Amino acid sequence: MNFDELYYKLPKKIRYSENFIIFCKKLVKTLHMEKKPASTSRYTVNYLFKSSDIKIEGTLRNIQLLYVELLRFIDNICNKYNLEYFLAYGTLLGAIRHEGFIPWDDDCDIIMMRKDYDKLIEVLPYEINNHIILKENIGLTKLLTFKENYFESVKTLYDEDLGHDVYFYDYNKAPGKLTDIDNPFLPRICKSLFLQIGWLKPMVRLDIFPHDFIKEDSVNHYKKYYSASKILFRNSFAENDFNFDKEFNVRFDKLGLTLDETNFIGEGIDASDDDLGVYDKNIFFPVKTQKFEGYYLKCPNKSEELLKRWYGENYMDIPINLEMHGYSEYNSSFFKSNEEMKNAFENAIYELKKINDEFK
Repeated sequence: MNFDELYYKLPKKIRYSENFIIFCKKLVKTLHMEKKPASTSRYTVNYLFKSSDIKIEGTLRNIQLLYVELLRFIDNICNKYNLEYFLAYGTLLGAIRHEGFIPWDDDCDIIMMRKDYDKLIEVLPYEINNHIILKENIGLTKLLTFKENYFESVKTLYDEDLGHDVYFYDYNKAPGKLTDIDNPFLPRICKSLFLQIGWLKPMVRLDIFPHDFIKEDSVNHYKKYYSASKILFRNSFAENDFNFDKEFNVRFDKLGLTLDETNFIGEGIDASDDDLGVYDKNIFFPVKTQKFEGYYLKCPNKSEELLKRWYGENYMDIPINLEMHGYSEYNSSFFKSNEEMKNAFENAIYELKKINDEFK
């Protein structure tokens, strides 16, 4: 019997106990359930990508260029409405290490504080519907329940006609089941609760992770219970009686989070599956800009400090394992030929770039 089967045989009262989740996480850490890295030579990989000026072409490069225009679109909207955002995770690492995308990266992430995140959610449908080409080709998701999207006036990224819903979630597996062998106490929820914007065909999707200010007298409580609270929130998301606002507000208040500015910041419980701890506000603010694929986009105040925290002291080195999301292969399933796919990417990049260049 594996961990997830054992977990779901327990009474619901135990499964939804924060202290039990904390115990389980400690157990997993004790068992050292870690994947072994590949045997690729770190020196060889570093030499290839840092000394040989390798240029990425083809579908992967087109994916990156379409992401650039999505980033510019969000940047334009944020500037218009006086909102702040930050390049995050691998996207920020690419900005600092490569002044653009990590050569093999096919993903894109940004962070926003809760007030600006909520405002962006409010204005995005208007900005998209203001352009016929965007209304027809851009999807937005922020799920309220496992199948209910917050947005009604725009298309969803989990488009059933294109098959995106199947790609991002396997309906043959019951919602709420645990999956990650390295941490079996995370839920099997491939659909994301945080805001995502993407081009539908060809497909790319930009992840926008909400972060929250933490009340200063709640920092220790947050550190202890945040991870368990996030896991339970995502598990309850799969339940039939789940109410996003009700469940979120209870956990938001219990963790001591606030919309008011404080000296401490943490990732929202409706963000990624990670537990990255508490940040000092000055790591993110004041906002700086960083050159990224020829444009200056917004980054945290202390990007290098963040990257060391996320990826270790050697973040400027190329890692042994090169991870990708498989969007090149996925996109190829939509088209009869590589030439047709290439033309679709080029048209999408052209249309979105035109809107960005003329943005008012």
